[in-house]
Amino acid sequence: MFEFITNDDRGQVGIGTLIVFIAMVLVAAIAAGVLINTAGFLQSQAESTGEESTDLVSERIEVTSSVGIVSSDTSTLNEIRVTTTGAPGADDIDLTETTIQAVGPGGQENLVFTDAAYNIVVPDGTDATSIQRPVASDAEAVQVGVSSDISNSVTHLNVSNASSHVSVPIEDVNTGEINTVDISDLNISGETLTSGVYDGSVSGTSDVTVTDVSYNLPTVSENSSALQDNIRASYDGVQVNASTDNSSDGSGYAQINITNTDNDETEIFTAGDDFNKGSEFTADISALDISEGDTLETRTENSDGSLVNSGNNQTVQEGLDVASVENLRPGQFAVGSDGNFNSDPVLDDQNQYTILLNPSSGAFADESTFGEGDEATLDLVSPAGATTQVELTAPDLFSENGEAVRL
Repeated sequence: MFEFITNDDRGQVGIGTLIVFIAMVLVAAIAAGVLINTAGFLQSQAESTGEESTDLVSERIEVTSSVGIVSSDTSTLNEIRVTTTGAPGADDIDLTETTIQAVGPGGQENLVFTDAAYNIVVPDGTDATSIQRPVASDAEAVQVGVSSDISNSVTHLNVSNASSHVSVPIEDVNTGEINTVDISDLNISGETLTSGVYDGSVSGTSDVTVTDVSYNLPTVSENSSALQDNIRASYDGVQVNASTDNSSDGSGYAQINITNTDNDETEIFTAGDDFNKGSEFTADISALDISEGDTLETRTENSDGSLVNSGNNQTVQEGLDVASVENLRPGQFAVGSDGNFNSDPVLDDQNQYTILLNPSSGAFADESTFGEGDEATLDLVSPAGATTQVELTAPDLFSENGEAVRL
């Protein structure tokens, strides 16, 4: 009738059970935390790997042709031209951040982009220097070639104008090589710039006259435009003053045209897309074929091409000689055509650019310039790391000076 509870039938309660329970909860929580962290890490890693893989596909450079231009001795080349475009569907590829890994008769080297190649050599003789040509008045650094034979008494490498100088301790100078010297503290406009070594007096001097590249930008009346003065034949961009629009609905003018009146080539810049009215902007004229003595004209037009207002005319001045392929040093490549170098080439699948290489420099030249029967390999590495390999093989026999041969 009555049920008695014995010790064997009692549930276990007390601190021991509580400790075991808490321990199980803690273990489960720790395990869950580890799993969540691991899953998050793996997800992040997968996303990163996916993005890198996408970049490797979307930033791939395609080579459409590679040719060499035969030099006057008809056995070597004076230019190598590699024409590139973006792969189908490619994102924009900044060629200024692209590198080229070259292997050829002269060994192996990495090439980086430059938009200027200066005429400069490493001179022979004791305590000799050679300063780059040309030097623009807005230059903040210059290159100086220093001979390998430097006297023990020499303490500094100097670059100076008429009133001041900068000095580099000789222990910081690479003798037998070309050195870059910071001249940002010198006012060099309208000056002659001199390099030399100092041992109590300056010797081994080399002079260059500074080329003035300063300009003025004329003021403009409403619905008009104006070009900067002092335009050089080597420029691929010029400053334009775009006037305000005096209409209430913005219909005063729709575009600004820049025309080379000597060959009738024109570039059109659209308001709202390429520039803002009432402001200055840099117009890309790299597609225009301009030479010393040509006249550039600017004018505002309606969207149908009808004239709104004639702007000003500027005569093209002598170019800065910084676009010579033969002046590209080891470790450099340029991008350009028609004797001009581009300063900011961005590649996509809708346009193409030509990479320019110096066959007498670095990896391309052994005892002689890259020429008949020579071979080289180029790896074009995009900023994202996508690599395109190009094999260059010169024919065994060239025919004539200036001939373009397929490599």
